[in-house]
Amino acid sequence: ELSEHKIPRPPAGSTKLTVGILTVSDRAAANAYESGDLSGPMVESTLRRIIVSFNASFKDQELIVNNFVKDVVPDEKDQIEEILLRWSGKASKQEDSSNVCNLIFTTGGTGFSPRDITPEATLSILDRECRGLMSWASIELTSKQPLATLSRAAAGVCGKTIIVNLPGNPAGAAQVAELLFPILLHAIED
Repeated sequence: ELSEHKIPRPPAGSTKLTVGILTVSDRAAANAYESGDLSGPMVESTLRRIIVSFNASFKDQELIVNNFVKDVVPDEKDQIEEILLRWSGKASKQEDSSNVCNLIFTTGGTGFSPRDITPEATLSILDRECRGLMSWASIELTSKQPLATLSRAAAGVCGKTIIVNLPGNPAGAAQVAELLFPILLHAIED
């Protein structure tokens, strides 16, 4: 729980979102985990909890997620880039515009392993990077978990879609999503 952080209230009015959650993990993509992917579902449940809380707390606004678009891919740069571009509405062959996301969270691939290439894949497709967002998240979360400083996560905008890299650890991914989601709602409104 990040209750000590001053959480900005959501924008007034109705905000309808399509949110993408892309898990980047060789093992999850190969179904090597007995429990399956845990980080993607943890991010989704965290966002759903925040939305319910905001909708109950602020009567002049309503957050609605029209769709959670989800996928799991291995740590392969071209596969990560292809999905991020498709979900941002910038794929060369865009078949379905209903899955264009306002916000995409990736989980995994932000560490120091040679296979951890999510930030590189993300940076390669961004129109504009937002370094301050991830620097601030690292500073805020380091007091709770010193390992947060080891994240190489990236964030920015591709088209009109905000993309944020989260760690692959389910608890870490949930903490970063909980910290950033209220702030990102204001960027989505811009």
